[in-house]
Amino acid sequence: MTIFHALPSGPIRKGLGSTLVLLLSAAALLTGCGDESNSGTAVNEPVQKYEKDTTLAGTVTGQNGAITNGKILATDEKGNVISISTLENTSRYSIVIPAGTLLPILLQVHPDAGVENGKPLTLAIADASMTNYNINPLTTAIAEKAKSLGGYTRKNLMAAAVLSTSMPDEDKTSSGFRGDPTKNYGGWH
Repeated sequence: MTIFHALPSGPIRKGLGSTLVLLLSAAALLTGCGDESNSGTAVNEPVQKYEKDTTLAGTVTGQNGAITNGKILATDEKGNVISISTLENTSRYSIVIPAGTLLPILLQVHPDAGVENGKPLTLAIADASMTNYNINPLTTAIAEKAKSLGGYTRKNLMAAAVLSTSMPDEDKTSSGFRGDPTKNYGGWH
């Protein structure tokens, strides 16, 4: 090889040659890794499940107020039904999730005909530590956004919650404060 003509002879030359081979091999491997497309999926989060039968409860509210009649389905991401409950003349619901159920799960409220245009309200759950959830159009928007971000992971649900809520521009920075900015939020700290 002509590369080694300028290299010293003896043990140093052998060490440099093996180093060169190692670097070229590493470069080839790294180049090969660049061919994979980025699927946009989140880093794997630990799998959570309900260790025992767990009752989830809360209220259901639609665009026009409380929803008092309908069916509530607890499903997995693929739509397989885990549990069913009904709303009967009350906006408060409770539904039992069996022990061993893996998260994430979805709670979908299917209001009786004529209410909420027939579109179910949805809540995505990715954390087994909470049991009280209100279901409303905002939870539906958060679930839809999390799905578009790559799935119902805790990270995606948190990002979706931030992206789905609105905050007036004047509340985002002190520049929107009307008055002396040194007095905003109790002054500069």
